[in-house]
Amino acid sequence: MAAIDEAMEYLRKNIPLGGSTGAKLYDTPQGKFVGKRGAHPAHIQNEYDFNRFMNALGVPVPDARMEDGMMLTAYEGDERLGFDVSDKDLSQLSRDFVPHAVAANWDMIGMDADNAVRRPDGTLSYVDLGGAGPFRAMGAPKGQAFGSKVGEIDTMRQKNPYFLNIPDKELGQSFDFYGGTDAMTDALEHIRNNRTRDILQQRIQDVSRRVA
Repeated sequence: MAAIDEAMEYLRKNIPLGGSTGAKLYDTPQGKFVGKRGAHPAHIQNEYDFNRFMNALGVPVPDARMEDGMMLTAYEGDERLGFDVSDKDLSQLSRDFVPHAVAANWDMIGMDADNAVRRPDGTLSYVDLGGAGPFRAMGAPKGQAFGSKVGEIDTMRQKNPYFLNIPDKELGQSFDFYGGTDAMTDALEHIRNNRTRDILQQRIQDVSRRVA
């Protein structure tokens, strides 16, 4: 994380941040990083917390820091998942599915398949969690659509072509791969909003009953 510390200082002193909700790429002496401020402060704080939640579970996400209302993440590359996917891609997406469903990350892949990028080793990293939890990708609240039941287990498989063929048995495998109830509950320490944390705790219990 030392490189991120140095880059944060460089950006704060030398590069004005712009944009509305989107990310902006910065090429610094310490390497390439992505800076985001989100649609509003609660939106970007929420995205950072979910990045840390996923990271604690071991779900591949970029390293991140939050300071002065900006989230800075390590740049993971510009090769997007896209629409020409391999069996290896589909296997990883299936493996990683349940944590994203628990997080209500409707935009796990993104409308243009650009929220998952390919790392140099060929694996996928999920670089945009702005639509996880209580907020939509552009920062509007989900309201009651983010509730105690993990309906995404069904809706994401019904509506997203990447997930259409994930059988029920692989849901349990995904849940177990990332440590199940205990690991997900422990990872809640990274969610600072009390209401969001309470809803996630209920969602973890709900999905554990569904995939057991």
